[in-house]
Amino acid sequence: MHLPSHLLSTVALFMAAQSLGKTWVPGHCRSPVEAVCNFVCDCGDCSDEAQCGFHGASTFPSSPFSCSFEQDSCGWQDISTSGYSWLRDRAGAVLGGPGPRSDHTQGTDLGWYMAVGTHHGKEAATATLRSPVMREAAPTCELRLWYHTASRDAAELRLELIHGVETLTLWQSSGPWGPGWQRLAVNTGRVQGDFKVTFSATRNATHRGAVALDDVEFRDCGLPVPQASCPLGQHHCQNKACVEPHQLCDGEDNCGDRSDEDPLICSHHMATDFETGLGPWNQLENWTRNCSAGSVVSPAWPHRDHSQNSAYGFFLVSEAKPGTAAVLFSPEFQASVPYNCSLTFYYYLHGSEASRLQLFLQAQGLNATQAPVLLRSHRGELGTAWVRDRVDIQSAHPFRILLAGETGPGGIVGLDDLIISNYCRLAPGDMPKALPRPAQVKPDPHSLQPDPSPTPVSTLQSSCSVPRRPSGCPRTPASQGISPVESCVCPRSSSVISSSSAPRARMSGSVVRPGRAWVPCVQGARAGQGSGLCCLPEQATVVAGTTDFESASAGGWEDISIGKLQWQRVEVQNRKPARDANWDVPGHFLSLQKAWGQLRSEARTLTPALGPSGPRCELHMAYCFHSHPQGFLALVVVQNGFRELVWQAPSSSSRGWTVEKVLLGARHRPFQLEFVSLVDLDGPGQQRAGVDNVTLRDCDPTVTTKSDQEVSCNFERDSCSWHTSHLTDAHWHRVRSHGSEYDHTTGQGFFMFLDPTDPPARGQGALLLTRPQVPLAPKECLSFWYHLYGPQIGTLRLAMRKDGEEDTLLWSRLGTHGNRWHQAWVTLHHQLEARTKYQLLFEGLRDGYHGTMALDDIAVRPGPCWAPKSCSFEDSDCGFSPGGLGLWKRQSNASGHAPWGPWIDHTTETAQGYYMMVDTSPNVLPKGHVASLTSEEHQPLTQPACLTFWYHFSLHNPGTLRVHVEEDTRRQELSISAHGGFAWRLSSVNVQAEQAWRVVFEAVAAGVEHSYMALDDLLLRDGPCAQPGSCDFESGLCGWSHLAWPSLGGYSWDWSSGATPSRYPRPTVDHTLGTEAGHFSFFETSVLGPGGQAAWLRSEPLPATTASCLRFWYYMGFPEHFYKGELRVLLSSARGQLAVWSQGGRLRHQWIRAQIQVSSSEEFQIVFEATLGGQPALGPIALDDVEYLAGQHCQQPAPSQGEMAAAVSVPVAVGGALLFFVFLVLLGLGGWRWLQKRFPFHRSTDTASSGFDNILFNADQVTLPESITSSSPTRQGLAPHANSHSIQPSDA
Repeated sequence: MHLPSHLLSTVALFMAAQSLGKTWVPGHCRSPVEAVCNFVCDCGDCSDEAQCGFHGASTFPSSPFSCSFEQDSCGWQDISTSGYSWLRDRAGAVLGGPGPRSDHTQGTDLGWYMAVGTHHGKEAATATLRSPVMREAAPTCELRLWYHTASRDAAELRLELIHGVETLTLWQSSGPWGPGWQRLAVNTGRVQGDFKVTFSATRNATHRGAVALDDVEFRDCGLPVPQASCPLGQHHCQNKACVEPHQLCDGEDNCGDRSDEDPLICSHHMATDFETGLGPWNQLENWTRNCSAGSVVSPAWPHRDHSQNSAYGFFLVSEAKPGTAAVLFSPEFQASVPYNCSLTFYYYLHGSEASRLQLFLQAQGLNATQAPVLLRSHRGELGTAWVRDRVDIQSAHPFRILLAGETGPGGIVGLDDLIISNYCRLAPGDMPKALPRPAQVKPDPHSLQPDPSPTPVSTLQSSCSVPRRPSGCPRTPASQGISPVESCVCPRSSSVISSSSAPRARMSGSVVRPGRAWVPCVQGARAGQGSGLCCLPEQATVVAGTTDFESASAGGWEDISIGKLQWQRVEVQNRKPARDANWDVPGHFLSLQKAWGQLRSEARTLTPALGPSGPRCELHMAYCFHSHPQGFLALVVVQNGFRELVWQAPSSSSRGWTVEKVLLGARHRPFQLEFVSLVDLDGPGQQRAGVDNVTLRDCDPTVTTKSDQEVSCNFERDSCSWHTSHLTDAHWHRVRSHGSEYDHTTGQGFFMFLDPTDPPARGQGALLLTRPQVPLAPKECLSFWYHLYGPQIGTLRLAMRKDGEEDTLLWSRLGTHGNRWHQAWVTLHHQLEARTKYQLLFEGLRDGYHGTMALDDIAVRPGPCWAPKSCSFEDSDCGFSPGGLGLWKRQSNASGHAPWGPWIDHTTETAQGYYMMVDTSPNVLPKGHVASLTSEEHQPLTQPACLTFWYHFSLHNPGTLRVHVEEDTRRQELSISAHGGFAWRLSSVNVQAEQAWRVVFEAVAAGVEHSYMALDDLLLRDGPCAQPGSCDFESGLCGWSHLAWPSLGGYSWDWSSGATPSRYPRPTVDHTLGTEAGHFSFFETSVLGPGGQAAWLRSEPLPATTASCLRFWYYMGFPEHFYKGELRVLLSSARGQLAVWSQGGRLRHQWIRAQIQVSSSEEFQIVFEATLGGQPALGPIALDDVEYLAGQHCQQPAPSQGEMAAAVSVPVAVGGALLFFVFLVLLGLGGWRWLQKRFPFHRSTDTASSGFDNILFNADQVTLPESITSSSPTRQGLAPHANSHSIQPSDA
């Protein structure tokens, strides 16, 4: 087909745009090259910031430029030089593979990330991922990303910035790394001109090298844009950008052209960058001037200085040993009244939580030098960034500034760019009269703090007010607290620290006043955390964390912010929430305020170490929060380096005070509470955040109630002794029945519920466990009801925990079990003489992401349980006892060294799965001898039931497997004698028993070497047994398997009725009964992602047949003009798979009948495959009344009464539709003839004949001749073998 020249040019432009990674759009905004990828949206649609290592999708101010890798790689390229390389990959592509099972963006296996797979080479290799060229990063630029690896997977991870000829290391780590996705945040510093970022992973012969990268974000990286005029008070740069006044002469290029650091403006400032020496500063000992290039002496060493943002720039580092201080002191300055003398400085704390930097003021009295007074204290692990701080000082006497650094084990304390403002005047003769020794300035072990007198320079008016506040925050008695605040000692002083402009003061107040001495609080431990907040003189004890913020101690809450925001205890003159519900009072509360830091980090305030706590521990509080969507207010629990989000304020919070309570639960180790917030205080709409009346309740772990010993629970009143664990961010919740979620007790009550993706979670799973229990009998029966439902739900398991022992797995279920509640029971075995307490725990694993888990009606009674109705042998032998010599054994082939038995089990179809096996070789079980396997007692049956099981015989004939039902007497129900093979086979027994009964399996040996028998997946269900390959789905899936296949996405067909509430669309009635109570099998295709994902429903292995008929009823509901859900029938044998029938989606919400005639020369399985032929659609595919008629030919079916009625009921509609169809055909033929005359087309001589040539239409039925079925398209990657199958499908 020939195209006009103007269309050819358009196509060429489109293809060129595609090759550049961008979609060409007519009229596309064209920015200058220097304005592309500079973190500023110069185009209205931000298209100039696409494919820059990020996408500028949002033009909202302060929104990060991010890349989630969901659509593409955002321009990141692999530049590796070996087979060890990066690629864009999807989570969960391979079950048990080295990569993460879920991405970080979505938290499911549908998400994408960049990954480097395992590399089996013996030599070291490095995989490097490089960004596109970026331009002009601001000093505040922060790069955040999430990475996934493990200590055994990589030797080193490295993040670098390439700028000109210098490669700057932003971060480097050799582990160890924690499990799951890990967050990394680094500050790039000011970068002029072009630069690139690389992320590399290095492996060696001992590391597999599996690493993943996701959710890359660049925050606050853009320089300010030029403006014609600046807001009042701001400075207008030479390049027309606008900056804040406090950004002048602060040692950073905030304008972008360094005009804010112009020597003409900053000539009166005393700046020391340590490039040539210490300047006017002096050091007593332990400070060393150094640089990064060639001087890295520890992993925590700075990789660059602050002044030049280069490895060749100089800075100061403390070489003091832990417990000693490195002291740096300034010249002596004159009294700073009435002007403020300020010091701006940049500090570095990395490698140890115990490291600390403190700033002291030492005033010169009339007769002697006074003791140093602490003005600032920074401690902990702050990462690899240089952090800015500023201190404004008013002093009536001459003074010096002292900086003392203490290094913790493995830590580094650094200083750079000390800038003294022009209002600081050197005293005449600036040499000190008497230099204090380090011991004199060394802080108290519990630190020094400013005077707590609440005398702020300016009064803050809060908009977080409300006329009335409900009760619920009374003062908590000391006995209900967790831990007291630690001791602190404060000196007398006559100097004043001003908090004007933007204070960086602590919550205890903003000034130091003379004449007040502090007394110590009750001592408490906080290892490596430094100082707490001090008490008022009259206060003897404080309950840590509990406070109304009226006391300067603030309940031990301490601000640890390092950015532009801080938490500060402020006074409000209007109203705040009061303890008494009838009135409100002026007072103090914790408020988010501006700070001196240059980074856009969240404001954080932390308690001392708390705990342990009991399962009912709650935090009550009042909060106010108003912010645009980018802001947040959250409560985090910090424990053992793990941060757990336990509460977050709704984005639509009201502007007044809101009362909230948060369950903290049982925690057996010390933990800390942390309020984290990020709000744009300069943004429109009076954005703010505040917290008040924080109370910890019922937290004493030694106090127990009667319900704490209640394992039996229906969850209607409360959760009894069951509580959630906090080792992961996924949690069980006690919820009320609503919508598609309903309880088992009444259908309208409460139950325990787990959705693995709500809220978005990243952990391995969620734990629900009891308080420690005392066993009451040697054997106890635990029964419970569980609901495991969804197309890709994970694993639910039950275990027993004892102190000092590994958890004992008692029970587990994997994947969906249909949309209904199931009962299960487990016998608990105890050793009473040991008097060992135990805990029971349910764990919901996040190895699936679509569906829900639920628990209800848990009960414990003395004595053993009945035999379970189902047994997979994955967790135990289910109470089966081997008779005689105990030859039946539970085993798996995980090690690959099992002497006999199947290579894989039937439950999981992996070598890790378990089954029962007996060796029938003559040397173990002589010919004619019997090895028996007997179950525990089953409860009497009220109706006939079907016992199904899967068996596996060795290739060499092992003998005969006999099945007995033992009631009063033993009766044989089944005998199987057949040669084995490589497949598991299904068998079934109809059982009727009015009394307690057992099932007995007997292996009768044939005396053949290297032979065995194996059993797996026993299931007892109501109703008679179905014929092989057939099922009406009223009591389950019969012999059909819905095991999820990892290569297809890990999805499963489900089972439900129309009457049962469900979150997934499905038919309203089944076909068997034609009512809502009837059941069917179905699959919801909307969960499928692109790329060949599907769900299989497989029959049991069926014997070879010359002619058999498969009949079934199917249901589809798709908008056929937009989506293509598809149901296919495959025949699977040892030779491959062959697609023999398919049907696309229809918008006909009714059951449709189909039949297929097949023949096969070898054993085969029938597979129903639900998949997509187009984009994802919300619509079900359902099956019912599957019937396999072995040895019978298919007969053309007569229309049923329902079909006749349906045809008669809509004659007018059908006739109208046919007329409209004829009209469209005629119109199309006319248009085609007109096009042929105007634009003649050239037909290829080898074009295949039309597909309609070999299809015979006969009423509503379609028959495919043999020539068509023998050349049916096959599934990609599966070899067809048409010669071994003869198929004649028909569809009615």
